[in-house]
Amino acid sequence: MEEEKSRKVGGRPLIYREEVNLTPFASSHTRGKGNAQVNLDQAEKIVTQLLAPLPLGRFLDEILGKTFFFVGDAAGRDWRAALLGGDPEDAILADYARLAPHLGSHAAAPTGPIPTLEALGDATAFKAKIDAFHARGYTVRLPAMRAINPALETVVRALEAMFLVPVGAEVFWSRGGACAPAHHDDFDLIVAQIKGTKRWYISTDRSELPNVWRGIPEGEEMIERFAVVDIAPGNLLYLPRGTKHRVDATSDAIHVSIGFTPVTLREALIACIDRLSDIERPLRESIGERMARQSESGKFGNVPAHVRGGVAALAHYCGMDGFVADALQQRASQTVGKLDKLRPSMAPARLTLASRLRQNPLCIHHLSGNQARIDFAYPGGHHYLHRGAEEAISFVARTQSFRARDIPGAVGDEVRLALAERLLASGILELEGE
Repeated sequence: MEEEKSRKVGGRPLIYREEVNLTPFASSHTRGKGNAQVNLDQAEKIVTQLLAPLPLGRFLDEILGKTFFFVGDAAGRDWRAALLGGDPEDAILADYARLAPHLGSHAAAPTGPIPTLEALGDATAFKAKIDAFHARGYTVRLPAMRAINPALETVVRALEAMFLVPVGAEVFWSRGGACAPAHHDDFDLIVAQIKGTKRWYISTDRSELPNVWRGIPEGEEMIERFAVVDIAPGNLLYLPRGTKHRVDATSDAIHVSIGFTPVTLREALIACIDRLSDIERPLRESIGERMARQSESGKFGNVPAHVRGGVAALAHYCGMDGFVADALQQRASQTVGKLDKLRPSMAPARLTLASRLRQNPLCIHHLSGNQARIDFAYPGGHHYLHRGAEEAISFVARTQSFRARDIPGAVGDEVRLALAERLLASGILELEGE
């Protein structure tokens, strides 16, 4: 039974209809080609391995968003140094077709202009292009590198499963003597040194955790109080977003930079506004018909009154049982659906009721719903299913390996095969043995 609760904003009623949500499942993730499912607990174990010997609880409670941290202990060093594989340079050069037109770079004092970016025909030409950047004092930034090696992609997916935010990975390749200008990043960084050595100068001032949009620039960034940190292969750094730093390459060096922004209170409030806006039309109605003219004059008419009414309504609804939780579940579903797409593994002609299926090694999924439909969010999209499929889809979400015929529920075999094909095509499942 729906329970309706109303409040008036600007003379119009807002009605909140309580919806029945499925219990959301912990984000699911599988590592490597084995059969051990990596659920949220196991994702935390992967991140624990990344941070070792720094305890995960200490990182989350005392360090995340608060202060930079250096991990130089032997524990985990070899594992971190291998995040790009056994030969990181070869792995980078093999991806010449994708990377060559999109290289980034930075230098504190370059000796020449940035080399021209262009498509290149082979790894040899790509290496020559990188050498040209290096010869002029530039560090080369290689974007979107999460898929360069399964170990790195596993770490990225584990962080996405833990924080329910998008996570990216870039690689920086420097020649000894290269210097980066002082700057800060708009996202938290976990840096793993892969090859060579670098010296970091990191501000010891508390970060202001700046928003991602830029305000009026204050001019050249300066670091007045800083710590000097020398990093070698397998060492790890964490920097909260906004932490000013500069970096010198003390030898030819490669490091991987993993970037993300944990969910902030601002994001939680936006989720609540989005939830209320989905429910109530007044929040979706235009108030900006003459916004340009109003902005020019600085007089916004009745807009402030509407905004104050909306804020009051938001406060009222956030006081209702379940409203904030619903909003955050909706946000989680939307976030998972916008993550990088999975690479599907599908052979429909070979699919039978006897086919054995398993979770995709890199899948995260979030399962929720209302009284009528189920929202199965996965990286790259959503499957919206009738509530009658709850038993079947819950089984799929929680079971690491099974045969198509094992899918339960009051459905026929044709439906079981159709559901399995759909999930294979989405990359959520794989045919076992591939």
